[in-house]
Amino acid sequence: MREPVIALAFTPEPWVEAMHRHFYDHGGARVRQLIIDPAAALDDDYEVLVTSARWPALTPGLVAELRNRHRAVLGVASRDDHGSVDVLTHAGVDRIVMSDAAPTEFIEALLLLVPDRPAPNLPPPVALEADVGNRIVVRGPAGAGATEVAIGVAAALARRSPVALIDLDDVAPSVAQRLGLPIEPNLRNAIDAVEYGVGEFVGNDPTPTSADRTGLRVVAGIANAATWHHIRPTEADRVLRSLARSCEHVVVDVAAPLDEVGHPTRGRYSLARSAIGSADVLIAVGDATPVGMTRLVTWLAQAHELCGAIPVHVVFNRASRDRFRRAQLVDEFSRCYEPTSVAVVPDEAGVRAAMWNGAQATRATFGAEMRSLAARVVPIEVTRRTRLRPFAGAST
Repeated sequence: MREPVIALAFTPEPWVEAMHRHFYDHGGARVRQLIIDPAAALDDDYEVLVTSARWPALTPGLVAELRNRHRAVLGVASRDDHGSVDVLTHAGVDRIVMSDAAPTEFIEALLLLVPDRPAPNLPPPVALEADVGNRIVVRGPAGAGATEVAIGVAAALARRSPVALIDLDDVAPSVAQRLGLPIEPNLRNAIDAVEYGVGEFVGNDPTPTSADRTGLRVVAGIANAATWHHIRPTEADRVLRSLARSCEHVVVDVAAPLDEVGHPTRGRYSLARSAIGSADVLIAVGDATPVGMTRLVTWLAQAHELCGAIPVHVVFNRASRDRFRRAQLVDEFSRCYEPTSVAVVPDEAGVRAAMWNGAQATRATFGAEMRSLAARVVPIEVTRRTRLRPFAGAST
């Protein structure tokens, strides 16, 4: 009889240490790791996650993700906590044992989840249906107007198919303010709805704005950037997948810094790093000046380490109308980098007026440039024409 390979979700409960010691001393199961960060639960190779109802990261979304990766979840309930069984049942764990059960009961439950057979070479995760949406991430060096481009591209794409625009900028979230939308409901509400089924945020109709007429759905960013550490990249990724179930494209506005600060999956800027790492298309926005070009090249070097070989469309924003200067900028940039396409968007009063009024800058040259960019990012002839289900993502 082989020993199941397990991971223990760490909580300050006596049974965690007791089981860890028993398996180490007497066998019955092999503990691959103690998990504190839920992101680690998706990384290592094991067969069963053993977790208490008190583990804060235990959600239906995490359990579904683990099951997609061919892993089972054994929940541990406490007799002193009468609601723990309900928590585990709601999360969708595969089996439940009591925390005061004998080690043999734990082993029996594990063997029921992992039958006695040679340890398998686990197949790769099955692609989730939620991954059908095209994920377009927009960013570049700070101050170049990437949020404006994200709104413009999303509005242009929404003219021909359902699109979600989500603000994942945890440094300076501004999509809601830019469009004159309320700060709630927002990303935090979307996570609560997707992870815990709390509230009726998912599936709500958007607040009436000009976005309604174009099929655009907007998910506002966190209300306070100081709470950035409350958002886990894995949670945000499941919100993106939920949006992708009913939207042809998901346009993501992220923070500019990409430095790895702290823990790779929970440190500062990990949300932006994760979003760019899972992007299908990257739109990099830089200021149309020599300094802006230099900063963009440096930023792109960091981004490429995360996203690899995906289409990269470059936008030089707020450019001079002097044709010589614009040509000089593009020519010099082409010496350093070969993007999928380059757009030079002029600075114009209409955009500034739209920003002041909280409206979309869909007219004049900027709107035309965004529609042209959208056509390059998603060519019309390859747009999917399958019938979409009712919107299942978060919106404001």
